[in-house]
Parts: sequence; structure tokens; C-alpha cells
Amino acid sequence: MLAKISIFPTDKGESVSAYVVKVIEYIIKEAERTGIKYDVTSMGTIIEGEFDDIWKLLKECHNIMRRDSNRVYITIEIDDRKGKSNALTYKKEKINEMLKNKN
Repeated sequence: MLAKISIFPTDKGESVSAYVVKVIEYIIKEAERTGIKYDVTSMGTIIEGEFDDIWKLLKECHNIMRRDSNRVYITIEIDDRKGKSNALTYKKEKINEMLKNKN
């Protein structure tokens, strides 16, 4: 399963990176523990792993953010393709190869 989560508090002002980094630290810790793969981007964090691990991680990301905030905004996108692995890197590599071949 491939998922992208964007999460931030809406009641902490304009700059919220101090809150977001707590969630990212948790994702990194879980990646080391479970083998989940991740890619932090400017607009969210993409994670890849098994169904149960991903849902547990998403729930805990919410819990972490709620500890410091009364209102949390979350977007989650999921691509669950049966029999596919390494989607986190495969898609980028495939697009880069296609672009390279066009030049």
C-alpha cells in the first residue's frame, strides 16, 4: 500500500513546522522498526508498507498532532495495488527513465 499524508494543526498560527516534525519523527521511528518506506516532501509524506502497518501509522500521526492541537487538518491519499511493491521508488524511476528517453 502506498499512502500520502499531509497533517498540520489549524490553531497554531502561520508556521507549524515544529508540530509537523513530531509526526515525521514518529514516521521515521516506525520505518526503522517495521520496514515501512517513506519520502518526506514539501506537501506531505509518502509512505509504503503493509495495510495494517500503514493504518496504525496514520492513526498515530493523528494522535500525535491532537496532543498539541484542538483542530487538525489531514489529507490522506491511498494507492493500494495488489501484488505491487517498491511503488515509492518505482514510479519516480519509471518517469525519469521515460523523460530521459525523450531527450
